[in-house]
Amino acid sequence: MAIHDIYSKRKKRLAEQHPDVYAYDHIPLALRNQIVFIVDDIVDDIFGSRESESVYDYISRTISREWGTPHLVLHGEILDRDEEVKKAIREVPDADSCLDIVELLIQIAQRHVDDERNDVSSRIKNILARHVQELNHRFKEHAIGYEYSENQIIRIDSQLIHAEVVKPAISLLGEQGFEGAHEEFLAAHEHFRHKRYKEALNEALKSFESTIKIIAGLHNWPINKGDTASKLVKACMDNGLFPAYYQSHFSGLSNLLVGGVPSIRNAEAGHGQGAVVKEIDPHIVAYTLHMTASAIVLFIQSHRVHPGKMSESAQ
Repeated sequence: MAIHDIYSKRKKRLAEQHPDVYAYDHIPLALRNQIVFIVDDIVDDIFGSRESESVYDYISRTISREWGTPHLVLHGEILDRDEEVKKAIREVPDADSCLDIVELLIQIAQRHVDDERNDVSSRIKNILARHVQELNHRFKEHAIGYEYSENQIIRIDSQLIHAEVVKPAISLLGEQGFEGAHEEFLAAHEHFRHKRYKEALNEALKSFESTIKIIAGLHNWPINKGDTASKLVKACMDNGLFPAYYQSHFSGLSNLLVGGVPSIRNAEAGHGQGAVVKEIDPHIVAYTLHMTASAIVLFIQSHRVHPGKMSESAQ
């Protein structure tokens, strides 16, 4: 369904100017109601009335099992499954539980339209894409810092950084050959959304290191399996991944990466905690993820234009 810029929304924008600051722990009822509309539309448009009951039943059973609860809501056994799912979206107290439901539904719908056996038309695929687009718009409209991307809900901290850095990194890692690094990068964001900050740091650095190892392998540059990030960055510099006239600039970048991303991981997540449990601030984790994304974009784009491709070096 089309999104309408009604009077009350325009008035609110003028009053608040919608700053690029997001909330994560509370999903307002208005947004939850909008999510229910979107969920209803997805089930109707993608599965139709004949399959809707089984889709809602699957969501109810799957999420209940993952949560370890008899039903999604109290007294859910007396409700039809579609009513139970919608009631849960509106009433589950924590944001993550609400997001669990909508994420699973879109994943089910995406698998359905991607399955060639279902012979889904391009029109239906475009309809699903529009529903996802509306969901992301509603998140942004309510200043809730999440977006459905790459088959999962991802936390975003800045719309500009997300659009200009994180999404390009995800896109580049989605290319053939970078599957491992792609999976690690998405895992970092999944951990971040669920406040598993140490795991997020570890997966981000694994993705960064995997990206460099993949590039080095494509160029037949000598590296060792256990090389640290600093050695991997140095290998790229030594083999001319960046133009010579940028040497001083990228030496500074190399120092930033070697002294920034890896050291944050090593200091905060890579060693024993001792007697005191260390808590990592979310903004530090967000900074590290953004810096990792920027580095991944830089290295893959530099690899693309590097004259010493594997085919040439093998000659």
